[in-house]
Amino acid sequence: MIHSSALPSRFVGRTEELAAVAGSLSEQRLVTLTGVGGVGKSRLAAEVVERLGRRGGPAVVRVDLWPLQNDKLVVPAVAHALGFANHSATDTLEALARWLHDQDVPLVLDFCEHVRRGCRTLVARLLAAPGLTVLTTSREPLGLPGEHVIEVAPLPARTDGAELLRGRAALLGTPLVSPEDVRTAVRLSRRLEGIPLAIELAAGQLADRTVEQVDRHLRSRPTTATARHGIALCGRRSAGAMSCANPPNDCSGRGCPSSAATSQPTPCSRCARAAPSERKR
Repeated sequence: MIHSSALPSRFVGRTEELAAVAGSLSEQRLVTLTGVGGVGKSRLAAEVVERLGRRGGPAVVRVDLWPLQNDKLVVPAVAHALGFANHSATDTLEALARWLHDQDVPLVLDFCEHVRRGCRTLVARLLAAPGLTVLTTSREPLGLPGEHVIEVAPLPARTDGAELLRGRAALLGTPLVSPEDVRTAVRLSRRLEGIPLAIELAAGQLADRTVEQVDRHLRSRPTTATARHGIALCGRRSAGAMSCANPPNDCSGRGCPSSAATSQPTPCSRCARAAPSERKR
């Protein structure tokens, strides 16, 4: 059984990255995918998990750490995902490490950056279990001995980025098929620098605008990275909505994707209540 989020659309590109991650997991016990927010670390990890599941083998357990608000919650979250309950007086992390010692478990820790210290402590201890393999996603490495780091780059804008935009447009019922639309899709993907989250957010506008209108609108926006990409700090995936891409009350006060329609943040209720200093983290 694969514990993973439903994949939002057909996976696009990343043939070399998929091979690199799969190869690394067969040789290394700790692999970390790094890269800027919105570049597709989580999506790549999910695709790797999906493909590993097709091959059979031990169950892969994926833990989404995004909702956690501090490092102390990492161990309970991982223990819960693994189905472990500590009924002894022993520290939970120690008990979990002992419980895992004779098990063959691939573990995926997604969104480690805001609880990096908690992840470091957890992974350092759990890797004492010889059958454990860990794949993490984070904007920066955990910094542990033996960690194999793979940097996830943006999609090639002319090819995979444009294909992603066209695929998302098709899912919305607004396929980009004319030669001019195809050229504009390439131009828009280049403008968004091949960042998958930015492309998906832009595609969400195609329900109400033509691709040319979206491109023209973004061309008129400020050129800072956040405004250009239409995203703020959180890097969560959007299913096409142009406001906060997080479910209600699920941003943990760490900021939301901006609305590319307004170039202003449209946060969920939790982010709206967060202090300005928290939203800028």
